Amino acid sequence: MTGLFLIFIRIGLYQIVYMEKIPVSAAVNTSVDIAKKISEKNSAGFVNAVLRKAGALYQKVSLPDIKKNPFLFISITKSIPLWLSKKWIKQFGFKKTFQLCDSINKIPKITIKTNTLKTDRITLANLVKENVKQIEFTKYSEHGISFLSPEIPIHQTQEFLKGFFQIQDEAAQLITSILNPGKGEKILDICAGFGGKTGNIAQAMKNKGSILATDINKDKLFYLKTEMKRLGISIVSTKQLDILKANPKDCNMLFDKVLLDAPCTGLGVLKRNPDARWTHSINDIKRLSKIQKKMLLKAADFVKIGGTLVYAVCSCEKEENEENINFFLKKRKDFSIKENNLKLLGSEFSINQFFKTYPDNLLMDGFFAVCLKRKK
Repeated sequence: MTGLFLIFIRIGLYQIVYMEKIPVSAAVNTSVDIAKKISEKNSAGFVNAVLRKAGALYQKVSLPDIKKNPFLFISITKSIPLWLSKKWIKQFGFKKTFQLCDSINKIPKITIKTNTLKTDRITLANLVKENVKQIEFTKYSEHGISFLSPEIPIHQTQEFLKGFFQIQDEAAQLITSILNPGKGEKILDICAGFGGKTGNIAQAMKNKGSILATDINKDKLFYLKTEMKRLGISIVSTKQLDILKANPKDCNMLFDKVLLDAPCTGLGVLKRNPDARWTHSINDIKRLSKIQKKMLLKAADFVKIGGTLVYAVCSCEKEENEENINFFLKKRKDFSIKENNLKLLGSEFSINQFFKTYPDNLLMDGFFAVCLKRKK
């Protein structure tokens, strides 16, 4: 019954706030009538009371002056916390913040990545196109497909069950291109999670070489193993590991390439996880930034001479991005920034050799990544 209450109230609130041609009384009555027909009579009374109170309050509300208080204006009209509105406007400016908020408040397309070990993008698109809407190839990732409104949950489709694709945003797919894994290499995937990027790496390696996927959470590693089996990948081994307490002896080797997909605020993927905006604070950015710095320093120890380390986060915050790298380079003189191979895609990706995407202009999640090379 609680779920029905929420549905009736949300329908009414949407009409009150967004549908200007519908009077408040009509919006209230519509939801109440639906409640009477579908649920118990007492629920209709509850819906009526909540919506009438909300309607009365909304009619008294006046928006803050956009010039006098742009922070509060953005916070209220775009539904983001005031602290985040202030931070983004100071960091990006009002126009960019406005565009970012519009982007994260839209329902995103579903994006998948072709499993190149089993099929190709054109074949996969032909298999799924009859059951989805607005299908198209991703612009920058050569293996991505995006679409809307699948007829059944995509994890229940035959194509998914056969391991023909992974569900992954275009920006996340491009991180593997920055790592640029090759056949026969030894690669360490730190904070591998459920294995999204692990699968990408193995496919780029043609399933030849070795990948050690580590995570502090053993349940995630169990899922990762299942995912690799679904994708037909055999070169991945797993190890439960807290990188902050680890050293190269734990892995018995140094690696050609290391990916650190560090834990972060996730403020670059708010359109896919909208509730996260209300669960984070400015203190979370500071706290996670400190952890990320420590992880970077530890991850560097696992890279062999001449090898590369890729640091990546799904956040556009400078404290989790450039500031961490500048700190790292001051501490580790044996590393330097290596030019990433995505520069040819356009200047919108490369800022001082940092890979950055924003959800407002590229129709993908907000990501940051940098490729670092260990010098002799």
